Amino acid sequence: MRGLLDGIKVFTGLKVDTDLRWALVGALAGVGADDGLIDAELKRDPTDDGQRHAAAARAARPTVEAKEQVWASLIEDLTLPLATMRSMMRGFHRFDQRRLLEAYSARYFGALANFWKERDIEIVLAFARMMYPTVLVGDDTVRATERYLAGKDVPGPIRRVLLEAKDNMERAMRGRAVDAAAAKGDRIPA
Repeated sequence: MRGLLDGIKVFTGLKVDTDLRWALVGALAGVGADDGLIDAELKRDPTDDGQRHAAAARAARPTVEAKEQVWASLIEDLTLPLATMRSMMRGFHRFDQRRLLEAYSARYFGALANFWKERDIEIVLAFARMMYPTVLVGDDTVRATERYLAGKDVPGPIRRVLLEAKDNMERAMRGRAVDAAAAKGDRIPA
């Protein structure tokens, strides 16, 4: 990937345009190999779109500090544009960073009520959908969702997002169970 960015690696017919460059930078950042690439690419592409790509790449970095910085910005900075928040949230969740993200499940549920009180509905719904702990596939996430839904005064829009997310989580769990059974050679129920 680095070779494509640097122009060392070339594939016939492949144009390494701005979007592909950002995809490569984001992928490298997600595995901790960005070595200043985000800032360098942002210098090449200082547009609004470049700013959002950089925010997503920074959020993808596999460090406690990077995740905490993103979380703090999302929770505390009431001036962040929704497009930037969405980019940050997209970069935040990576299935290969499950251990880093485990601490944010409880924090997510703890933040929902304040988001509802303090933010516009578009921001609340984006946060509720995109920051749901989807990478933490398992019973713990389902139970945390059920506990939150059992609480008093859960706003309808948040309730709907959580019910849909819980349904998707349970579907993923069933799919994993089928895959595990098939891998063991067990008969898969119809």
